[in-house]
Amino acid sequence: MPFLFIEYSDAQRKQRINAKMVYTSYLQTLHLYNLSYRYKMIWQKQANGREVLAKVHIKSQKREYLGARSEETQNLREEFEKQKKAVKEKLEILKEKLKREEKLNKLEGITRAPKELVAVFRKINELGLDKKVIAIGTNSLYAYEARANLIIEQEHLATYDIDLLNKKNKGISFIFSELMHSKKAEEFMQSIDGSFEKNPKIPYRFENKNGVWVELINPLSDSVKEESFKDNLFYDVMPLSMRGMQWLENARLFSEMIVGDDGSCAFMHAVHPLEYAVYKNWLSKQKSRDYGKYERDRQQSKLVTTLIQEHMPNIDLQEELETLKHFKKEVVEDYSNEILSLPSIALERS
Repeated sequence: MPFLFIEYSDAQRKQRINAKMVYTSYLQTLHLYNLSYRYKMIWQKQANGREVLAKVHIKSQKREYLGARSEETQNLREEFEKQKKAVKEKLEILKEKLKREEKLNKLEGITRAPKELVAVFRKINELGLDKKVIAIGTNSLYAYEARANLIIEQEHLATYDIDLLNKKNKGISFIFSELMHSKKAEEFMQSIDGSFEKNPKIPYRFENKNGVWVELINPLSDSVKEESFKDNLFYDVMPLSMRGMQWLENARLFSEMIVGDDGSCAFMHAVHPLEYAVYKNWLSKQKSRDYGKYERDRQQSKLVTTLIQEHMPNIDLQEELETLKHFKKEVVEDYSNEILSLPSIALERS
């Protein structure tokens, strides 16, 4: 049975572009403020009666001394206050514009993803963790369909679980270190929704009052040993050893803005769609996989392949399959033979 893709109207495409521009500007301005203006400058009187200009970090209260009061340091403080005020005003304006775009997202009918999923990735965006904490499950389809400006049939999309991978080969952002009080997953999740609690029986799963699950995967594989974890992000989550995890850790990343069912926006970082399709086909063949998940994995591999062929012309399947060096050769060959050879999605060959 062929997959049904409903393409956006011109008005819906226009609204996505507008919302994406405003959200991008909001994030850039927020990051600028957090990187350059999350401190204050004060005059501090010393024991000898002199005044020195001190830069005080808001979180740690650590102080850096910039020099005694002079015309130069006075100008430095005045210029800092002027620029900080301008950035804060711009940020407030963009917040209001973003609220307007979120309402228009709902009016134009481009709301798609669960609001909890968008809230998780909004926090990831704001903390600068985009390339470190990525989606690895079915929710990735929201990013793929958004790039293609279309709607995938609801039956193929995710349920109420969100799978996130903490990529150990990426460091923690400076913004995260500045804004968060600890590296615990529990604090991270509760900063998004205070009702998230760790499941006592499944130590990598958090559940909120609405029954949404977020599973945070700290990989423990042959390529990333527990003792080599340098960042200790989500150190309160049990590391997991999972077959095939090294492919997800080394996969190319794919980023696109998704829109929640409440109109909210966030950029989702996920596995590149081709590598997702290859991985899902491999996963469907694992003997430990139950039949229901086997069928769903295989269907998703077919679906994403069709989406690439019909709506992502910048991805050359044959050329890119030849360059997937981090997948085993037989895994790529199985995908080529079993998915690309299917009559409904076969590649045209000269």
